[in-house]
Amino acid sequence: MTLGPRRRRRDMLRRLAELDRLDASSPPFGSSAWRQPLPYAVAAPPRRRRGALLPLLVTIAVTAGLLWVRTTATEQVDHVATLLSASDTRPPASVDAAPSRLVPQPISPGGSGGFTFMAENALGPATHDPCRPLHLVVNGEAAPEGADAILRDAIGIVAPAAGLRVVVDGPTDERAREGRPAMDRSRYGDRWSPALVAWTTPSRDARLDGDTAGIAGPISVADATGHLRNVSGIVHLDGPAFTEILREPGGRQAAVAIVVHELVHLVGLGHVDDSAQLMHPSNEGQVGLGDGDRRGLARLADTSCARGI
Repeated sequence: MTLGPRRRRRDMLRRLAELDRLDASSPPFGSSAWRQPLPYAVAAPPRRRRGALLPLLVTIAVTAGLLWVRTTATEQVDHVATLLSASDTRPPASVDAAPSRLVPQPISPGGSGGFTFMAENALGPATHDPCRPLHLVVNGEAAPEGADAILRDAIGIVAPAAGLRVVVDGPTDERAREGRPAMDRSRYGDRWSPALVAWTTPSRDARLDGDTAGIAGPISVADATGHLRNVSGIVHLDGPAFTEILREPGGRQAAVAIVVHELVHLVGLGHVDDSAQLMHPSNEGQVGLGDGDRRGLARLADTSCARGI
């Protein structure tokens, strides 16, 4: 996601100044020196500032026939969906599961904004169980100043809109990595691993390299009825990029919006083409959930208690 015209204008002026400097120091056109690579003239497009809400490149793990994921090899997205097979080991029934939902089901608002799902099968989208908490653990290895409050504010926006009780279990020594398993008994016991919120760097997760602020998404499994259920997941956030964002005017509001966007991926929504929604991949000033975002979250919340997971 991109963060509006003012920052792009500053970046363009900086690049024009650099091009002027290079032009002044370049040899005459047509001379042999022009056949040598210039330090700035590279084939790749200009890199944008990493601190912005930008399109993010990740890989999508898909089990054939069960997931429908709206992405192509060339599309830049900031979410990753993983589906466990029926043969994967599963923990015993959750001890904190309730017989009914823990938070009132949100009311779907009016409006015309659209939404998409991270994953779905013939029975519907992959959803979190509304009858048990969504547990998070936090690794603050590269957290910016005020990270806990940013996360708390983002949860306060997403949880009621998704009809979920979100519980932060506390800190963890688990670091961001690709291919996180759904269970880690040595850390979390015989249960699904809490979703990992990791303030990290591209050196920990190479998918955060370049114009990348975060990666998020659920790990899903089919329950006894065949419905897809989100049982764990990740939210990897580029701490140094957030530090840059927080230095800008309005940076804290933008930082919260980024985390909200990534948490909504964790809950189960994908990107949309509607630029009025926070789940649009390019941000021109959206700082809160749009009507389409809220309708999509309400649709995810319209589900029963999970069985057999």
